[in-house]
Formats: sequence, C-alpha cells, structure tokens
Amino acid sequence: MNGPAARVVGSAVSWLLFTTSFTLLYLSAAVVMGLGGFCARGGPYVIETECPDSVVLFTPLSIFAMLIAVAIGVFLARGFGTPLVIWGWPILFVGLGIDFLLASFMPGGVSNLIVAIVFIIMGIVPLVIVLRVGAARLLIGTTNVRDRPFRDGRGPTPIFQLGGRSQDGDAAPATAGDWALALGVSVPSILVGLWLAQTMFHSVAGAR
Repeated sequence: MNGPAARVVGSAVSWLLFTTSFTLLYLSAAVVMGLGGFCARGGPYVIETECPDSVVLFTPLSIFAMLIAVAIGVFLARGFGTPLVIWGWPILFVGLGIDFLLASFMPGGVSNLIVAIVFIIMGIVPLVIVLRVGAARLLIGTTNVRDRPFRDGRGPTPIFQLGGRSQDGDAAPATAGDWALALGVSVPSILVGLWLAQTMFHSVAGAR
C-alpha cells in the first residue's frame, strides 16, 4: 500500500471524508447555536429544547470520521498531496470559531464571542508555526506521487517526517505536473465533500 495509486487514493479519500465530516459538524453546530446553544435528546428528564435528528446523527459520527480521515492521509498519502495532517486542525478550530462568532451576534452572545476568539487562535497559531516549511509544501505536500521528495531553497524537509524517504540526492523541484496532480486530487475531493455533506444533512433534516 505504498505505490502511486495508494497515495492518490489516500489523498482523495482523506480529503473527501474530512470535508464531508467537518461540514456536517459545522452545520450541526450552527443548528444548535440557532436553538440557543443547547439541546438534548432522550433521558428521564423533561427536555426543554430537543435536538433535531440531523444533530443527533451527524455530530458524533463526524468527529470520529475526521480522525479516521487524518489517519488515512497519514498512512496512505504519505507526504503526497495537500497535507490533511497540517490543515485538519486549523480547519476544525477556525471553522467552528466562525460558527461561534456568527452566534455571538445573537442576544447573550458574549460567551460565544469568547469561545470564537479562543478557537480561532487555536486554529491559526499552529498553522503559522508550520509556515516555515513553505507555502508549496502546505499545498502539494513533500513528495510527488512516486515518493520523490521535493527540493526548494529549504532542501528536502518532510512535514512531520511524512514521505520523502528517498535519499536527499534524489530530491527535485516540484514540476507543473506535480502541482496539477496534487491539487487535482484534493480540490475536487473538497468540493464533492462540501456538496455531499449538505445533501446528507438537509436530507435528514427534512425527513422528519
């Protein structure tokens, strides 16, 4: 499971699963915010605000699915393509931070504003720290599809030691084809994930 095909599949599946899962979580959080920030389902007590089916179903599933998506990216993509292991954390916390920020405009939204600021900082700071590896490596990874490490002014420096297991002397600058393949895998996967998540969420939300 270390060939070019596995790397392409790993990058595509990881981004598709992560984007779908995160979008479902984002939509679920937005619904809960609209209900006042709290809802529940089941239990022996009287529930003032009941959680919609979509929230009950997708909130727990999306969290576990995002973890699985990152694992797929680490063990299959192995340095090829847009690195989900780098982008997953910022997307999660900045995205949810935006959710809380929007909710802060509602009555009594001060607590949401505080959470929003904390989440956005938690998401941005780690990304700023890893910017030292260069923008190219944050977009197309550290190796091409055949595990040949990319070389630039910084030399062949794998992110978290992912991929690039060939000798440093084998490293070469990324070509236009490398850019096209890496982004041609991740970008469509992200777009399909966004569409799929909205379709799934609204299908369940409208079924009741």
